[in-house]
Amino acid sequence: MFLRMFGIGVSDAITGGQTEGVITDVKTCWWLKVNTKPVRRNMFDGALFPHIIHFTYCVNEQTYTGKRYVNWNKQCPMKGEKITVYYEPDRPDKYVVIVSTPLDKRL
Repeated sequence: MFLRMFGIGVSDAITGGQTEGVITDVKTCWWLKVNTKPVRRNMFDGALFPHIIHFTYCVNEQTYTGKRYVNWNKQCPMKGEKITVYYEPDRPDKYVVIVSTPLDKRL
């Protein structure tokens, strides 16, 4: 389960089915700060943080929940946004969510 947050361990999901999911919660990983500036004026100047998104999706009238780690250099979706969830046809509880929108790099 833990490795699926990183998109590892679900080989047939991309070629399987896909459905629409909804972000239910977004949590910031405050304990994992990435400094993007060599010199900072305060501890949050130039700091970026990864996130963990929680979402729900439905397959064959069954609701599933999932979560996904979003790297610090990706644009994190907001609560209530819709995302595409890819799942394995035999096991809809095995899923992959791809978050690939890069941050605007005008730091």
